[in-house]
Amino acid sequence: MVNQEEYIASGILELYAAGALSPAEQQEVEQVAAASPEVRYALDEALVAMEGYARAHAVTPNPALKNRIIQQIEDQQLEREAMAAEVRPLYGEQESSPYKWMFAASITLFLLSGVLSFYFYSRWQTAENRLAQAEAQEQLLAQNFNTVSQRVAQQERLVRLLRDENYRPVKLQGVEAHPEANAIVYWNPSQQNVFIDQGQLPAPPAGRQYQLWALLDGKPIDAGMLQQDAQANLQQMKQVGAAQAFAITLEPEGGSVNPTMEQLYVLGEVQS
Repeated sequence: MVNQEEYIASGILELYAAGALSPAEQQEVEQVAAASPEVRYALDEALVAMEGYARAHAVTPNPALKNRIIQQIEDQQLEREAMAAEVRPLYGEQESSPYKWMFAASITLFLLSGVLSFYFYSRWQTAENRLAQAEAQEQLLAQNFNTVSQRVAQQERLVRLLRDENYRPVKLQGVEAHPEANAIVYWNPSQQNVFIDQGQLPAPPAGRQYQLWALLDGKPIDAGMLQQDAQANLQQMKQVGAAQAFAITLEPEGGSVNPTMEQLYVLGEVQS
């Protein structure tokens, strides 16, 4: 069974259309085309393309030359009629038609140039795709490197806070409704700097956001909104000068003026 795609791509159909095949090869092409609609269709396209090429490059003969040729034909016809002997061709068909082979050779070169152009275009497209994939991988590596660098920077900052005696860690434990939740506040009372490690807080629902509060004499002080970016585990909050405890509540996105105590998640007292 002939592979239709390979047979069509072999160029034999174009050679058939150009008349460059032997009778046996022409018969083979016709048999394959009769058995395969795809080959038949490709062969018809090659014939139409060849006819268009021939029409596009046809040259109108000089009128004087045309008259001479017609006259020669008529003279030869008269001679043949006058000859009683059997007429035999002096040359074979192929030798009497050199222009046919020149035309076929030019068409073959034309088709081969087209095939080579398509081949190099395909190679160029493949190279372009590989380059795009390499660039995408490079961008992904750069993003991963940036992510790792941010995490390392956060870990380094956390280590500095833990070693700094001016920072007081405040552990916030989950309330009864959220016993698994926890977080740690790192507070420097003299510099009023506050950092928070989000610890174990469930992902807030859509349209909601966690808010940190400092509690002083029973009054809440807004200490800022927690970022929802999971990478920002250690986040700097608003400055707090005095506090007896810290708490986190779940509020509408953007925060509230006063905490919603029904949505209290964690709470921790500042140890003296």
